Amino acid sequence: MRIKLRTLWAFAGLPMAAAIALSAPAEAQSSTPKKGGILNFAVVAELPTSDCHAATTFAMVHPVAPQYSTLLKFEGPHDNLKIVGDLAESWEQSKDGLTYTFKLRKGVKFHDGSPFTAADIKATYDRIRNPPDGIISVRKPLHAAIKDIETPDPHTVIFRLSRVDMSLILQFASPFNCVYSAAELAKDMNYPAKRPMGTGA
Repeated sequence: MRIKLRTLWAFAGLPMAAAIALSAPAEAQSSTPKKGGILNFAVVAELPTSDCHAATTFAMVHPVAPQYSTLLKFEGPHDNLKIVGDLAESWEQSKDGLTYTFKLRKGVKFHDGSPFTAADIKATYDRIRNPPDGIISVRKPLHAAIKDIETPDPHTVIFRLSRVDMSLILQFASPFNCVYSAAELAKDMNYPAKRPMGTGA
């Protein structure tokens, strides 16, 4: 079933569900609901870059973010306050609030077939908090509390903080903190702006 949403501006003020229903073809409204299909919608903004770490607009989130995974994620779409694991299967925070330890999922692969490991998390967050010359990281200040990142084994990553930062857990779940391949970053730190390649769907 293909549903095209058009001229939604005409339904300003209506709940989204009502706008969708009003804009769908009559045959789609009367037919028995089916799982799957295509939903076309418009984003009224230009995509400035495909590098998640350099973006500030949700125009990036729609086409780019699904190609990547994050360490954690917001459960959504109905509960945007609950945080669950994405690449992390479990995590814990120390009692003093200065250490986060993440256990990572096994068997995850990047689109090129290479295995995902803790090294990819470290490379990603090192790039966010301390970008090299020529790389833009608009969220660098939000990760200033991270003092060190350790990878004791391929499926464990430890963040050590210089101070308690209760908002950091939100950054671990941010859709803008796409996890990149450490191997690809080693070859070209700017590869995400040229060709998205992650562990997403």
